[in-house]
Amino acid sequence: MPKKQKQKQFWTDFKSFISRGNVVDLAVAMVVGAAFNKIVSQLVDSFINPLIGIFVGGFDLADLKYVVHEAVTDEAGNIIKAEVAFTYGMFIQAVIDFLIISLTVFVVVKLYTRLKKHLEEESKKWYDELNPEEAEARRKKEEEEKAKAEEAKRLEQERLAEIERLKKEKEENQRDYFIKQQELLTEIRDALNNKTE
Repeated sequence: MPKKQKQKQFWTDFKSFISRGNVVDLAVAMVVGAAFNKIVSQLVDSFINPLIGIFVGGFDLADLKYVVHEAVTDEAGNIIKAEVAFTYGMFIQAVIDFLIISLTVFVVVKLYTRLKKHLEEESKKWYDELNPEEAEARRKKEEEEKAKAEEAKRLEQERLAEIERLKKEKEENQRDYFIKQQELLTEIRDALNNKTE
């Protein structure tokens, strides 16, 4: 394939890839998600951290740390050896960020789902009012499908009940057969004992 054709094919494939709906949706979700993350981080920094700071002694949550080795500096204040510390305050802050983001996303998705369902129901009602014949035909079809589903469920329950009945019957027959075998063996043993006597 010539180089020009390859380039043209590449740009055609790229154009079809970019124009897909889910790629655009993903890009929008990423941009909105990044902006949303900034808002939540600012909320945590501006309001939640100060509130937590009040309860833990009036200092910033991000400053909480366990120092393993303190920083070593010379007389001029230049760092010779960096501080080694477990910054657990920043970890706690990240956990709080995560929990707030998760809770907010959960609430937004729940509200969106509820709103979408409500709008679908309203649009369905509106469409049904404009097209009563189609609405009636759809209602009849839904009732038929529901009746079919109920009938299939009933038949399945009957089939399972029949299987259970046959299973019990088989177990009873096996038990009866075992009892008869035991009785027959007892009779044979008794007959042999009587013969030997």
